[in-house]
Amino acid sequence: MGSKTISLRDETYRRLHREKRDGESFSDVVDRLLVDDEENPLRELIGLVDDDELECVRRESAEFRDDIGSRFGDTDSTREEDNEDRRA
Repeated sequence: MGSKTISLRDETYRRLHREKRDGESFSDVVDRLLVDDEENPLRELIGLVDDDELECVRRESAEFRDDIGSRFGDTDSTREEDNEDRRA
């Protein structure tokens, strides 16, 4: 099996490193992130939930996260910072 050397900007490397799971190589991470839509098992779920059901799930998920956060001392600002880190 061959290999190639590529250059990444520092921020791109940090983002890729954050996606890396225990035991994964960077090649594994790239393969996982570049999975073809046709191979994505969640693709089958698209269109199965109508907008009202989706909104209900989002609302209940937010309530659940807020409840768990309040039990463990998580704040909305901490959670928002975590979300921003994941998006970066």
